[in-house]
Amino acid sequence: MATTRRQRISRRGATLALGIAGGLALAGGAARAGGKTIALVPGIATDPFYITMQHGAAAEAKKLGLHLIWQGGSSFSPETQIPALQALLAKHPAALLVAPTNEKALINPIRQFIAAGIPVISVDTTISDTAILKSRITSNNVQGGASAARAIAGFAHGKGDVAVINVKPGISTTDARQKGFLAQMKHYKGMKVVAIEYDDDSPTKAFTEAQLLLLKYPHLKGIFATNVFSGEGVGKAVVAAGKKGKVDVVGYDAEPGEVKLLKQGVISTLIVQRPAEEGRLGVKYAYDILTGKSAQVPASKRLANITVTTAEASNPTYAKYFYSAHLSH
Repeated sequence: MATTRRQRISRRGATLALGIAGGLALAGGAARAGGKTIALVPGIATDPFYITMQHGAAAEAKKLGLHLIWQGGSSFSPETQIPALQALLAKHPAALLVAPTNEKALINPIRQFIAAGIPVISVDTTISDTAILKSRITSNNVQGGASAARAIAGFAHGKGDVAVINVKPGISTTDARQKGFLAQMKHYKGMKVVAIEYDDDSPTKAFTEAQLLLLKYPHLKGIFATNVFSGEGVGKAVVAAGKKGKVDVVGYDAEPGEVKLLKQGVISTLIVQRPAEEGRLGVKYAYDILTGKSAQVPASKRLANITVTTAEASNPTYAKYFYSAHLSH
C-alpha cells in the first residue's frame, strides 16, 4: 500500500504542480488585483505537510491583501524544484518563499531571485548559504529529534538497541532531527544506536530497510523514522514482522497515513510540526519586508514541535495539529 500511495502522489503531482498556481490566481487574484504577488514553492506540491503550510500562507495573504502563487514539483528533489523556480522567476513575484530540497543545489537558483531584486525567505528546509536569505522559518528539528529519543528511551526503560531510518544526507531538517536524536541518546548509558539507514524519501525502501534491521537486530527496542515516508514504511514493517508493541516506532509529522498508524498503536509517538504557522509567518515576514519593516523580521525563527502519543491522538487539543491533504482556495 505504501508503494501505491507514492505512485498516486507522483501521478497527481504533475497536474497539480502546473495547475495550482493558476487556480489560486483565479480564486483570489481579481479581488486583490492591486496587491503584490508572493510565490510559495514547497518541497513537494502534493504533500500534506506543504499543503497545510499553504493553508496558513493563503489565509495570511488574504488578510494582508496579497496574491499568493503556489507552485512546485511532484517529488522532493532539485530536479523537479529548480524548473518550478525558473518558471516563477519569469513572473517576477514581489517575494519568494521556498522550501529548498537540497542545502547546496538550490543556492544558485535562489541567488537568481536575489539578483532580480526579489527577497527570499526559506520555510521548513533551508540552504547552507543562509546569509543570502532574509529569514529562515523552520521547526526546532534538533528539539524534535531529542523528543523522539526521550520517547523511545521511556518505552525501553533506558536499555537496549535502537536505530534510525532517515531520508538522505544534505537535507537541513532531517539532518538536524538525526543530530538531536543522537545527542539525546548519549544520555542513556544503557542504550546504543546500532544503525542509521537512508530510504531516499521512499516508504517502500523504508519498509525494506526496517525489515532488514529487524532481522539483523532481533532484540531492537525502537526505530526513529525522521519523516512521513520513513514513518509509514517503518510502521508497516514492524506490523509485518509481528512486532507491534515490541518495537517502539517514533515518527515525524502528522500526515493522514501516519495518524492512522498512530491511532492503531503501530506508531507510538509522532513529533508534529506546525506547517500552517510556518506559512503564515513566511507571508507576514515577506509583507513586512515589502512595506519597509525589515527590521521587524528575524533572521531565523524556529517553532517548537508538538509531541503526540497514541493515547492523545483523538484529543482535539492535539488533533488540530494534524495535516490536511486538501489545498485552501
